[in-house]
Amino acid sequence: MHSYEFLLVIAIILLSTKCCGLLSEKVHLPQVVGALVAGILLGPSCFNMLKESEFLWQISEIGVIMLMFLAGLDTDVKELKSTGVSALIIAILGVLLPLFGGMIVYHMFFGGSGDPLEFYKTVFVGVILTATSVSITVETLREMGKLKGKVGTTILAAAIIDDILGIIILTVITGLAGGESNTGEVFISIGLFFAFVILLGIIVYFMFRKVELTDGKKRRVAIYAFVFCLLLSYIAEEFFGIASITGAYFSGLILSNCLNIRGFIGKKITVVSY
Repeated sequence: MHSYEFLLVIAIILLSTKCCGLLSEKVHLPQVVGALVAGILLGPSCFNMLKESEFLWQISEIGVIMLMFLAGLDTDVKELKSTGVSALIIAILGVLLPLFGGMIVYHMFFGGSGDPLEFYKTVFVGVILTATSVSITVETLREMGKLKGKVGTTILAAAIIDDILGIIILTVITGLAGGESNTGEVFISIGLFFAFVILLGIIVYFMFRKVELTDGKKRRVAIYAFVFCLLLSYIAEEFFGIASITGAYFSGLILSNCLNIRGFIGKKITVVSY
């Protein structure tokens, strides 16, 4: 017998996040804050109405991918180029400060145990704290209407660079702790990913231009765009070891650049997200 409990789970999540989101909006907070509160209330730390499952994880992953895809569509390429230095500085500080802060706090509470792996544990805790919740940042900026501006673009670019730096540091520490380091492979994978994205962007640009000249504008282009988002997200995660949300963001960025230049479907693609 098939269980249809997932329908009830979806209904509870949608209703609770919407209600809590509206309440948080009433007190002049982003709706994403209400969604977080709803998750805490429904989760095991409070009422324990919902439990972590493969289904919930997959649904949430799709939601975050769609959110980052929309963020890529809303990103101005020219502003992204102009904020490169600022985003890099912010990303470096966003990695170093939590990294060393976490190491100091861990050493204060658990230092001096005599464990030969204590140093790696200390650095590992610091690396964990460098991770950023890009999806929450994007949703907050969207609600505030700051995602398309210079500030939003800088924060988003810094968050992506921050995640890449965190992956590199984590790989180095894991490799050293295990007696081997695959840092070179990580750098090669990241370089190949960005080279692949650039090449793919050129191909998509000329492909969309040809389609526009031959077929004109089509409403179903939104479906093709979302398929492209899912494929690039999968490729980023499976073949390059880059987070799927990074692939989703760059897919939106590629399409935004191509579509805005050629006016393929106007100024924006509307996609229904969670």
